[in-house]
Amino acid sequence: MSSPSDQSGITGALAQALQIARDGQRAQEEAGAATVEVEAAEGMVRVSATLAGKVTVTVVDPRAMRLSGAEIAEEITIGVNAALDKAREQAGLPGAVDLDALTEKVEEIQQQSVQQLSSFMSRLADSHEKIVRTAAESKGVQG
Repeated sequence: MSSPSDQSGITGALAQALQIARDGQRAQEEAGAATVEVEAAEGMVRVSATLAGKVTVTVVDPRAMRLSGAEIAEEITIGVNAALDKAREQAGLPGAVDLDALTEKVEEIQQQSVQQLSSFMSRLADSHEKIVRTAAESKGVQG
């Protein structure tokens, strides 16, 4: 036999909200851990970055050392910014967390839960009223 909360769908709505939150958290963790790679200084420097902001710079061509300190610093800066931009772009691809849609779904579930709880409380009040009426009639018959 199912409980009244199961009949009104509150349990299912809450489970759905929890699953949405878990899915969103998992997607954010995956996006933060995904690594992208770009090249700078005409391929002499390779920059890897994650959406979480972890950056690795590798000089892959010794010719990069011929650049002045200012030039290599500028190329590394350009590479880091490009890698971080690419990581952000990838996080926005289909399958990434759509916070607007997530918020909309949670609000929808909240509204459904409030309606279902209201309906449940109304049925509970009706049942209480019937019990009180039956008890009163029972006392009147016996007295």
